[in-house]
Amino acid sequence: EIYIMKADGSGQRRLTNVPGYDGGPFFTHDGSRIVWRRFDEAGLIANVWTMKPDGSDAKQLTDFGSMSWAPYEHPSGEYFIFSSNKLGFENFELFLVDAQGIKEPVRVTYSDGFDGLPVPSPDGKRLAWTSSRSGGGAGQIFLADWNHEKAREALRNAPPRKPSRKS
Repeated sequence: EIYIMKADGSGQRRLTNVPGYDGGPFFTHDGSRIVWRRFDEAGLIANVWTMKPDGSDAKQLTDFGSMSWAPYEHPSGEYFIFSSNKLGFENFELFLVDAQGIKEPVRVTYSDGFDGLPVPSPDGKRLAWTSSRSGGGAGQIFLADWNHEKAREALRNAPPRKPSRKS
């Protein structure tokens, strides 16, 4: 579950209370929302969610029926970058999802193996992530230029998100 508290450890409050595991929370850059991953009870499926810091207005942003995790907000606040194995158990790729979750996520990387743990630079012009694309099974950190306008265009052109299977 996800809790929030003051820096001195006081004022602890539970924000989530559902079966399964909620973890990996981050505040958005403006502090208005928390983004995290929520696992199903069996621990086989994870989705990206957001909520307000008081625990209200929880929104599911992904629903691939696979692992979607390690979400990180782009500094623009318009979208999150995350990793998912939607395309196969051992093939994690990076995806974008709009901050409101109204569009289908858009695939960003195209490589065999693992691409995950994406973090944009503070100015949003670069992206660092871990990848095993070099072979040998070893993960390495990659750093590349990030085209924010192209990402925005891809999300604008994405189809509307399908209703959640749990709706």
